[in-house]
Amino acid sequence: MASSIISQQSRPVVWSIAASDSGGGAGIQADLNTMHSLGCHGCTVITAITAQNSIAVEKIHPLAAVDLAAQWQSLEKDLLPKSIKVGLLPEPNTLRWLVRHLSELSEKHTFFCVWDPVLKASTGARFLDAFDRVEIDPLLRSIDLITPNLAEAEMLTKIKINSFSDIELAAKQLIERGAKNVLIKGGHSFSDNESSTCRDYFVSSQPSNQNSLGHSNSFWLSHPRQDQPNNHGTGCTLASAIASFVALDHSLSDSVVLANRFIQQSLRLAAPQGQGAGPVWQAPLENHMNDIAALDKTHSAFTSPLAESGFSTTEDLGLYAIVDNLIDLERLITQGIDTLQWRVKESKDKEALNQAIKLCKQSDIPLYINDDWQLALEFNAYGIHLGQEDLEQLTPKDLQRIQTHDLRLGISCHNETELAYAHSLKPSYLAFGPVFSPNSKIVDHKILGLEKLTQWQSCYGKLYPTTCIGGIDQNNLEQVLATGMTSVAVISALSTSTNGSTDGESEQFIQLFQTLRNK
Repeated sequence: MASSIISQQSRPVVWSIAASDSGGGAGIQADLNTMHSLGCHGCTVITAITAQNSIAVEKIHPLAAVDLAAQWQSLEKDLLPKSIKVGLLPEPNTLRWLVRHLSELSEKHTFFCVWDPVLKASTGARFLDAFDRVEIDPLLRSIDLITPNLAEAEMLTKIKINSFSDIELAAKQLIERGAKNVLIKGGHSFSDNESSTCRDYFVSSQPSNQNSLGHSNSFWLSHPRQDQPNNHGTGCTLASAIASFVALDHSLSDSVVLANRFIQQSLRLAAPQGQGAGPVWQAPLENHMNDIAALDKTHSAFTSPLAESGFSTTEDLGLYAIVDNLIDLERLITQGIDTLQWRVKESKDKEALNQAIKLCKQSDIPLYINDDWQLALEFNAYGIHLGQEDLEQLTPKDLQRIQTHDLRLGISCHNETELAYAHSLKPSYLAFGPVFSPNSKIVDHKILGLEKLTQWQSCYGKLYPTTCIGGIDQNNLEQVLATGMTSVAVISALSTSTNGSTDGESEQFIQLFQTLRNK
């Protein structure tokens, strides 16, 4: 009889070094649920056995060093980790043992390590009271990320947190003490004024090019606070999700953004279990628009006019052509193009730009000016399109000028961090890419592929008009539109002046798009 077993690729291995929760809501149990839901293989080094339920932690039994070592050595022989999540360390001896073993493992194997410093359980139990800086700082230097909540950040730094600046100060202290990256979670509000919004702060000591942060090494993630009493296991779940996403080869900043979405989903799906707080529910990541966080580079952006109203809206973008000359622009207008972008990188021909704007206004076709927002303002253009590098160079006042002049704003997005930042600006549309390897230029960004494009469209397409770009031609157009996209942006397939296509090929592409869109 033929085997019915389907061959699969091995899943990334993630270790959880934490306590067992007999109530099933947090600790090892929450970690394994998270890792498995996100497509990783979870392994455990249990630091303590706890007797707890949804009401209280009734007993903690720390495991001896010999028992910890037996678990560690067994895993090290056969199941080396891509990531490690550390949770409850019940006593100083456990912490010292862990620092030593992390150091030894790092000498022969590369892995990512995140510590969720469980200083106080959501049921009220306190843990690391006996620990001081002398004990904790060696662990800070041994891990890649620490994820305290506000109360834990206060305990670790002795800084009373009453403001966003205090959060940044606490994170700065942890960095100075040896932490490579810090994520301070805002699930527990420090102010009644912030009771409706949850804000997490991330800062890295690493160069920004190791993440997806542009030129910034810190950011804030904001989302509406969920009125959810069933919130047991949030810290474990978030840290395990970050470890899992890193193991799946996402950058650290993208992993933080994705894990934030995952914890919002887990809270949204949580249900009562027992008499106290029920556990969050770790299910495979959905693409739900309500779970998305907005990313801001500074906390001053929280009160910016942009945060309230965003940019002028636009209609569905349809077939979106990017041109650099009037010949292609006029021809495409005649052939029935839906949207145009003027992208001239080398010279700034103001007369040609002005003529392009006039031609598109006469034909009632939206024209976006790439990058040069000052000229777009000068000639009263319909809108502008900015890449992330160009967006980085704009000040809040620049963005406010664009908004005040009623220009539409489109933003290129290549990863989860950039999407979250664009979302905070409430742009007129988002452009995803590259879907495939572009024909027109070499790019440094990862290829999205159709699966990721489907996920992004399912999530962000409910909030904004969207388009996508990168290697799209007649051979793959139908596959791209099957993802749910209603717009594609192209250069090579529609440009006769610079890429050798014929008028007939250009017209065929336009007709094919219209046929497929109307299916």
